[in-house]
Amino acid sequence: MTDQELAPYVGKAVRVTLADGRLVAGTLHADDADDAHGHGHGHSHYAIVSDPIREGDQKVRELLHGGDAVVSVEDASDDPAAIE
Repeated sequence: MTDQELAPYVGKAVRVTLADGRLVAGTLHADDADDAHGHGHGHSHYAIVSDPIREGDQKVRELLHGGDAVVSVEDASDDPAAIE
């Protein structure tokens, strides 16, 4: 997907299918400082962050290098497991 396609989902709970076939859920975050207009390497960085698997652990973070890593994204605001 493109950065423009992902932009409406930034800051929201999502379910994302990744190019490698994995499905991840959590809040989509974007680091705009790393886009083509920032450091110049041609893509934004994204992270999907969800609550820890075990109480007391750190939040789970899946780092994505550009929108190309995402095949599809959908709103997951109705899914308590996806809300950070």
